[in-house]
Amino acid sequence: MKRETRLKWVILLNIIITASQIIGGIVGNSMALISDAMHNFSDVAALILSLVAIILASKEATYSKSFGYKRAEVLAAFVNSAVIIAVAIYIIVESIQRLQVAQSLEINNELVIWLAAVAIVANGLSVVFLASDAKHSMNMKSAFLHLLSDTLFSVAVLGGGLAMKYYGITWVDSILSILIGIYLIATSWKLLWSSAKILMQFVPEGVDIPEIVKKVEKLTEVKNIHHIHIWQLDEYTIHMEAHVDLNDDLNVSETHAIQEKIENLMQSHFSIGHITLQFEHGLDDGNKELIQ
Repeated sequence: MKRETRLKWVILLNIIITASQIIGGIVGNSMALISDAMHNFSDVAALILSLVAIILASKEATYSKSFGYKRAEVLAAFVNSAVIIAVAIYIIVESIQRLQVAQSLEINNELVIWLAAVAIVANGLSVVFLASDAKHSMNMKSAFLHLLSDTLFSVAVLGGGLAMKYYGITWVDSILSILIGIYLIATSWKLLWSSAKILMQFVPEGVDIPEIVKKVEKLTEVKNIHHIHIWQLDEYTIHMEAHVDLNDDLNVSETHAIQEKIENLMQSHFSIGHITLQFEHGLDDGNKELIQ
C-alpha cells in the first residue's frame, strides 16, 4: 500500500474519531473528551497538510520553480511540530484549570471510557500504518508523532474515566494530561528545530566549513577557497557553492580535474552531492571572505 493511500485511511479514521469525541464530550459533559477531540482535530489538519506536501514534493521542477516543491515536506514537518507544541501547551493550561474545579465536575464516565477506548484502537492502527514511513521522512515522522500523541492522550482520558468511575478521583486525567503535554513538547521540539534549520538554510550537522577549507587547500592547484555556502534542500540533499582561487591561470577545460577532486572530497567526507564552484585567479585578496 502506497504511503499516500495509508495516509488517506489514517485521515478518515481521525475524522471519525474527532466527530465522535466532540459529540460524546458535549453529551457526557467531559472536558477531557472535548480536549482530546480538539487534539485530534488539529491532527486531522496536520495529516491533510502532510498528504498535500507529499503530493507537491513529487511534482517536477519548472522554469519558475527550479527546485520543484522539494521543501514541501520539510515545511509540513515544521508546521506540524509547531502545532503539536501549541496543542500541548493548551492541554497543560486546560488541565491545570480543570484541577481547580475537579470536585464539582459531573461527567458521564461510561461514555468517556468507551469513546477513549475506541480512540486508542483507531489511533493505534494509524500509528502502525505510518510507522515504517516515519523512519525515512521528516514529514511522515511529524504525522507519526501526531498520531502517537493522540494515542497517549486517549490512554490518559481512558485512565481518567476508569479512575472517576471506580475510585471517584476526578483529578487523575488532568495530571496525566499535564505529563503528556510536557512529553509532547519535549519530543516535538527536536523536529521543529531540525526542520527550521533546513528552512533557514543553516549549515547541516556534520559539515564543518573550516575542515572543508583545510582539505581543499591541501590540493596543490588551489590557493584558497572562499565565499562558501552550504545548505540542505531537503532531508537528503546537501548543496554547496564556493569560489576557488587557483595558483595558476588555467583554461576552463583544465579546471575539470580540479573540480572532480573537490567533488570527491566533499562527497566522501561530508555527503555533499550537489556542488557549484567558481574558479578564479589573481583577484584582489581583500575580497575573499571565507563566508559572505
